[in-house]
Amino acid sequence: MATFYLLPPRPLLGRHFAAFLGSLFPGLDWNRSDPRRLTETLESLTAGHDDIFLVYREELAHGVEPATALRDDFGAEPGDEVVELRAGARPGELTAQRWQFA
Repeated sequence: MATFYLLPPRPLLGRHFAAFLGSLFPGLDWNRSDPRRLTETLESLTAGHDDIFLVYREELAHGVEPATALRDDFGAEPGDEVVELRAGARPGELTAQRWQFA
């Protein structure tokens, strides 16, 4: 079984990642970093896991339901797990929803 992480668009996730790093390293301005480089770092950290797939919102076909796009474009199969991250109600907040691919 694989796990697909359906992530916000790279720029938004990069800003969240920068805010998180700022909380760990006060005084360093992570917002000056290229958001794409921050998401590339995340990708490299997960690269050693064969059953993990990162999918960014901007990679989904426009107007297609996420489950359909994950199946048709990314190879998701019944039994795979999806962890869907979305921007939360408060600035800087991300919420996660887990669901099984049917």
